[in-house]
Amino acid sequence: MSKLLVIVGITGNQGGSVADAFINDSNWRIRAITRDPSKGSAQEWAARGVELVRADQDDITSLTAAFTGAHAIFAMTDYWAPLGDPAVRLAAATRGISANQQCAELETQRGTNMALAAAAPEVQRTLERFVYSSLPDSSRLSGGKYTQVWHFDSKAAVERFVREDRAMAASGLSAKASFIHVGLYTDNWRRAPTTEICRDPATGGYWHLDLSDGSRKSPFVWTRRDTGPLVRKLIEDVQPGARLMAASQVCTYRQFMAIWARTLGQKLAGDGGVKIVSPQEFRDLIQADDDLKDHLTECWLYLRDFGYDGGDTDTLYPKDIGAESLMSTLDEYFKSEDWSALLP
Repeated sequence: MSKLLVIVGITGNQGGSVADAFINDSNWRIRAITRDPSKGSAQEWAARGVELVRADQDDITSLTAAFTGAHAIFAMTDYWAPLGDPAVRLAAATRGISANQQCAELETQRGTNMALAAAAPEVQRTLERFVYSSLPDSSRLSGGKYTQVWHFDSKAAVERFVREDRAMAASGLSAKASFIHVGLYTDNWRRAPTTEICRDPATGGYWHLDLSDGSRKSPFVWTRRDTGPLVRKLIEDVQPGARLMAASQVCTYRQFMAIWARTLGQKLAGDGGVKIVSPQEFRDLIQADDDLKDHLTECWLYLRDFGYDGGDTDTLYPKDIGAESLMSTLDEYFKSEDWSALLP
């Protein structure tokens, strides 16, 4: 009899990648959680044989019902979408806090809700693996230097809850849980057009704008392609308790830009395709409100000073679990993309 995998976020990059990794395997069947099963993006998965179940991340009862019968669960939360919700911004203003903090608290609560649902006795009866998409605890790893990298710490708080809460341990969930930390998206150039890959009008070359010289190695991930195979390894092959970095390729930004230029036949500007800017200059380039400017600038300061994984020695990489051959390369990603929005 086939096993049941329940996926949260199947219409997004991470969840869609996880679904792709399992959908053609007759040993598994997939159930996807969605607030609106009638949406076109959800119906596309239904047409491929995925069971759609209505559930709300703010409603533990609905989550528990959706998780019941699962042998494995892939859970994820979205920090960014609520930032554009007027109700979330109003709630933040009423409390006298930033919308960024409000979204962080909301994300942590939603992740906690999913953990509580997965810990329910009726779910635990069949559950073998629980994988949550987390990120490094930047406040802890920076020794308290950077405490407003909200979208990192909000997920890390969920991971900490699942690992350390006594009720989670007593339920059995802690012993079945692993965590995947998704690295820098290779398509961040779409989200950060003023800093990620930019054209220098003076030379016509391209560079990445950074707070450092681009010599620190970072994990870059083709999220839609490579998240799924790693989650599958965590579910089927790796002992629970792992913290795995999703990284298609680990390299410096200088190497990233060199591969990009070589693959697409473009020239680089500046010193090796990297332009160093001050924190204030970087902040001024971000196209967002002041709170988000502060948030993202602090994120890049954390990356400059501590690296993406914060120097955490417990973090595994694909090579550590025999998954390096499953990963894409940067040049494969670059060749697959439509660069018309960036290149003249």
